[in-house]
Amino acid sequence: MKPDLILPSEIPWNDIKGSDLEELLYWLFDSMGAKDLEWRIGGKGAGAADQGRDLELSFFTPSPDGTLIKQIWWVEVKGRSGTVESNEVHQAVLNAAGKINIEVLVIATNTNFSNPTRDWVKEWQQDHPRPIIKLWEKTELENLCSKNPLAVIRLHAKALSPQGKVEVASSKLWDYASFTDEPTLKSIWEKQESINIDERGLFALVASEFANGDIGERSWALIVSDEILIASLCNGLINFLYLAFKANEIGVRQEPIIRAISYLIMVAIQRVESSSVSSILSSVWEAVEDREYPEKVREFILEPVLGTLLTELKDVCTRDCRRVMTDPELLQDSEIKRYWDRLKNKKDAKTQREGILTIESYKEPCVVGFAVGKDASCPLCNTERLYSDIDKFINIISQVIRFRISEKT
Repeated sequence: MKPDLILPSEIPWNDIKGSDLEELLYWLFDSMGAKDLEWRIGGKGAGAADQGRDLELSFFTPSPDGTLIKQIWWVEVKGRSGTVESNEVHQAVLNAAGKINIEVLVIATNTNFSNPTRDWVKEWQQDHPRPIIKLWEKTELENLCSKNPLAVIRLHAKALSPQGKVEVASSKLWDYASFTDEPTLKSIWEKQESINIDERGLFALVASEFANGDIGERSWALIVSDEILIASLCNGLINFLYLAFKANEIGVRQEPIIRAISYLIMVAIQRVESSSVSSILSSVWEAVEDREYPEKVREFILEPVLGTLLTELKDVCTRDCRRVMTDPELLQDSEIKRYWDRLKNKKDAKTQREGILTIESYKEPCVVGFAVGKDASCPLCNTERLYSDIDKFINIISQVIRFRISEKT
């Protein structure tokens, strides 16, 4: 990740000592891919409960023949107000040198080491190739935190730059199936002109908005290019099962993921030709290598997505319809009133209810312009098997959007 994801000056280094510094190192190594990561709670000295190290972990490095070699690392954490004492470094090095299985010793501090200490380590290392001694002071920690912002977000969220917050929002969804909170979404939105949003980031922001925010207030798809919009829609579709199952494993709602894809379809219909959107929904599955999407799987993905979009538009469109009388099925009244805001570029959930009564008058025309009558009901209320005729579905949605948007302008 880019260094500008972190604002090092916002990390309170002077206050990060003791267990706080140990925790930062723990999550930093976790982000770096460490295995067998163990945080040892103990006292001072080699004979204490931590036995001379605060963290123990392993890295696996490839050998020339392709096998993986396990390296055991020890980490000694020295939180200080001033320069780390030389004798503390000497003791840590000599203690680790007595362990034949230790490959690397990291001595980390929130401040710095003196030049004589560095010189002593360099001279000692010439005669003792193992373990490798690494002295990490404030500058090294700042650099590592910049490359691994997830370690920082757990403890010092305000140290993230706006771009860093986008990257973390993306990682939270795709790696952990969790959503970003509304204050963070607001802070990113306020800096939208200075950030770069890729297709994974866009999907994460949209899904988080449906989970915790207001998509009418921050319609993320309107501030990206058509290419990013389409790529995000495709990414969401082909990874729907992955995200849905991951969310289910940890007890996270799947609804924001479904509504995010529905929203991207609607914006895509407004931004590009309807036939292009139909083609995407029909053929995106063939673009994935080494993975098959049988008809039943496509149906499993598209049915809730298209059904959600259809239900939303039915709730909105029947609100002022003289022909159809029904109660909202998915949207709240406040969402219905502001529904079309999601298609307006502004710069600054309710669960489904059972027993919905719908009354349709055959005498009234459809204000949107659909050919309705005794033998042709409102297509928003009576479309079944949505995935079976995607072209028809997209044409219906497109006609509603065009009419309702022209009505608002």
